[in-house]
Amino acid sequence: MTRFCITISVAFFILLGACDSDKQPLLPKVTGKPGEIVLVMDEYQWGSETGEFFRETFSQPVIALPEDEPIYDIVRIPSSGFSNLFKSHRNIILTKISSRHQKPRIIVQRDIWAKPQIVINVIGPKDSTTLNYLIENREKLVTLIDQIEIERTVQNYKKNRAKGIDQILRTEHNLSISVPAGYNFDVDTARFIWISHEPSDRMQGVLIYYYDYTDPNTFTEDFLVKKRNEYTRRFVPGPNAGSYMSVESEAPIYFREYTKDDRYFAEIRGLWKLENGFMGGPFISITTLDESRNRVITAEGFVFAPGKEKRNYIRELQAILQTFKVVE
Repeated sequence: MTRFCITISVAFFILLGACDSDKQPLLPKVTGKPGEIVLVMDEYQWGSETGEFFRETFSQPVIALPEDEPIYDIVRIPSSGFSNLFKSHRNIILTKISSRHQKPRIIVQRDIWAKPQIVINVIGPKDSTTLNYLIENREKLVTLIDQIEIERTVQNYKKNRAKGIDQILRTEHNLSISVPAGYNFDVDTARFIWISHEPSDRMQGVLIYYYDYTDPNTFTEDFLVKKRNEYTRRFVPGPNAGSYMSVESEAPIYFREYTKDDRYFAEIRGLWKLENGFMGGPFISITTLDESRNRVITAEGFVFAPGKEKRNYIRELQAILQTFKVVE
């Protein structure tokens, strides 16, 4: 087994390289809950500005949820309490701040005591340079943990995917997505697919729909929200007559564009509601262009979980969307 280290520099780049040998024992599976971080920091540091940095960073709310939920839950323990019980945790931040260190740096190691694990070493002197370095790299630090959390879920879903769903999508729609066992088709028409997981306490749904690319304004927030409402009004009815899903226009809508594997995506996050009903929750959608077939494709995940925290549920759907591909 090879362990890897990632160094995050002040220049905002990540350098990946092997850092240890091939003679590693078989590692246990990680422990801890999704969205949880063990922070190893002594009391005097926890009460300092550096401790405040970690509290502020990980307590900021997840965007596009109906109620505020922190992006991560922190379990803070002193260095003397960092026992084997905690060493198998999925996400660990080790603070090593002392006068022995001349300059601040962050070294990220994977699979040290368990697998798949991330161990983030925050190293630096006691002066203000360490805090300033952390502040400069705040977004990159959060993004890194986000990526690892999503990656874990993606790998799990690929191992335990509902193979029949992916096969039908490939054969009938030239699309691919890895949804875990427990998801089933609700609707499968020529251009609209609804797949859902419905245990007793919640519903997690995946919608996929596509249409001809004819409008140069397609990849804008207004167009995509309008198009979503058209499809959900037609295909996602509520339990009462005349009820249907729509975007909650009174809540903030978050729009961003990005490229993955040389493919452009437009992402929207927001809240949905049930017109003429009393249901609602968060959703996340990604939209791309299938140039070879001249079609616009949207894949979306939405959650209905009344009375429950929704952060981890929407992240599970985000991981599903990460597996979405157009079959060429």
